[in-house]
Amino acid sequence: MGNLTKNFSREEFACKCGCGYMDIDYDLVKIIQAIRDEINEPIRINSGCRCAKHNQRVGGVRNSFHVSGKAADLSCSSGGKKIFEAIKRMQSEGRLEGLKYYIYYEKKNFVHVDVGRKRSTMYEVRK
Repeated sequence: MGNLTKNFSREEFACKCGCGYMDIDYDLVKIIQAIRDEINEPIRINSGCRCAKHNQRVGGVRNSFHVSGKAADLSCSSGGKKIFEAIKRMQSEGRLEGLKYYIYYEKKNFVHVDVGRKRSTMYEVRK
């Protein structure tokens, strides 16, 4: 049980360096909960909020939406492709209002989602 949604707690989104930063955008949390409901499988938050130092340490881009609590990297035991396909389907059906962008990292087997800003394309697949 979570304290943000039925399946997610605030602590799952906290910066992994242990600094305590966990100011996550609730619209993002709602989207991730909807994805979790769709795939009917637990989702791991590999990276949610990041303080600026941790973002730099992990090689995040300078203005990463992780730093403002508007992005998360997700995985599940069935693999990132399952999450990616669910997001594509749900987004095309208009069921992920507020989602601005997502990337499927095929080799690393996870999906980045964010509610930061709209890009020229809705999603990418990176090898």
